Amino acid sequence: MVSSQNLPTRYLVSAPGKVILFGEHAVVYGTSAIAGSVNLRTYLLIEKREDGMLEAYVPDIGLDQPVKWNTELFPYSKVEDDKKEEFNEELAESLKSLAEIESDKPATVRQQQSVACLALLYLFTLLSSRFPETKRGLTIRVRSALPVGAGLGSSASYSVCLTTGLLLNFEYISLTPDSRGAELIKKYSFLAEKIIHGNPSGIDNAVATFGGAVLYKKGSMESLKGYHENIAELPFRPFRFLLTNTKVARDTKTQVANVRIKFDKYPEIIKPILDAIQNISDHFKTVLINEDNNITQDTILEDLIDLNHHFINSLGVGHPALDKVREITAQFELHSKLTGAGGGGCALTFIRDGIPDVTIETVKKSLSLQGFECFETLVGGHGAGALVINDTITAQEFMEGGLEWYGGMDSWHYFV
Repeated sequence: MVSSQNLPTRYLVSAPGKVILFGEHAVVYGTSAIAGSVNLRTYLLIEKREDGMLEAYVPDIGLDQPVKWNTELFPYSKVEDDKKEEFNEELAESLKSLAEIESDKPATVRQQQSVACLALLYLFTLLSSRFPETKRGLTIRVRSALPVGAGLGSSASYSVCLTTGLLLNFEYISLTPDSRGAELIKKYSFLAEKIIHGNPSGIDNAVATFGGAVLYKKGSMESLKGYHENIAELPFRPFRFLLTNTKVARDTKTQVANVRIKFDKYPEIIKPILDAIQNISDHFKTVLINEDNNITQDTILEDLIDLNHHFINSLGVGHPALDKVREITAQFELHSKLTGAGGGGCALTFIRDGIPDVTIETVKKSLSLQGFECFETLVGGHGAGALVINDTITAQEFMEGGLEWYGGMDSWHYFV
């Protein structure tokens, strides 16, 4: 075993966001949804310190100035070593007062900041308790390319980064080739997601951990690229998409409730629509398994995108901004759909093989003129990764540098 004195003092950690390809809303009624990772990622720089202080910078949610805590004040006595992988409500409650952020920002922003801090304090207390006699201070800096609140899994990406950095720092996992840390990352990041969301499905942090794509059904998840020994690997190749944030605020709970009203009122109409959405997810999976011709895959995917969008739209969760995205991209023979809850938020536009870059730039310009924000991304890429970064960059360079630069660094270790 490597001595703690010889372990790295700084790690750079990264995790992707996610999009739902197929199955929005229908998944609530027991059908399948397919979600994939996007190469818009969160990055976290974690550094050891010897003064027993925990310090965090998270500027993307307004924490531009450091937030500091004395780790000796944390309630380690509430940690049950044999139940660490279970959510500890008592521990979370005891940390709430420490996590509260006082500022002149709107209440919704302060709440967002407080739950992000609470997730950090919870995981730190839980995982550092294995070193009761040692002062284990840390400085954590976070940057993200993911827009917050757009349905792209930004909180799960943050939770997975936190979890990965802390598990590495407290020696639960390592970057050795035989490391099997992905399952631990998924389990502990789910606890952070519970703090942030209350009752998460687990799909967001699973995608952020493993990457690729997953087929999710209530109570079960199946990898579409194979990360468990007992699941056959499926030929999921990364697909290129244009992701458009309409910047129209959406309320997931409201959209889900509206669909429920329609389902209860017209079950004989709505249920066949949900069954059709299930068939779209099933057909996509079948194509991945049985069709190895990329051109054929692309053509079928375009059809499924159109079908999925129209079915979802018929449930009443569309928005004029999402229709505008489809209208503009259709002018260039591109196929788009809403992703997530609808009612605003984001749209996905599939970029099939052979589309000229100049066409994509023209589309992006047309969408930007509508006030939308566009990102090119691959769906189905890497999950959580980390690397040792002892002297490579300074903290200031990390906070001020371009995020695409970190993704291009060599020596990333991915956990699957």
